[in-house]
Amino acid sequence: MSDYQAVYEKLFVRNLTRYSSLKTQIRRCVDQVLENPYTQTEFLGDVSGKLNLKGCRSARVNRNFRIIFVICEECQRISQCDYCFCDNLADKTVVFLTVGPHDKAYAIK
Repeated sequence: MSDYQAVYEKLFVRNLTRYSSLKTQIRRCVDQVLENPYTQTEFLGDVSGKLNLKGCRSARVNRNFRIIFVICEECQRISQCDYCFCDNLADKTVVFLTVGPHDKAYAIK
């Protein structure tokens, strides 16, 4: 059982429907993130010339698919991220922003 609660953004839910053939793999990855969001995930930062994902993390669903999410306790520690949804949420909350192919997932707006 996980200590973390999940919040799903509209884009995540829409893409979950779009990529329904990977729904089982995505669900498994979401469950692993909720179990321990710091394990087997990558912290994303400011990359020159690219979209700023400071404060976000990514998890691999498979070779090409990624889940982009924010851990509220981490977001609050780094003084707000660019995608902050954590103001009114508990520390032990994970906000799932999007899921999709690598290039599309990293291009969230």
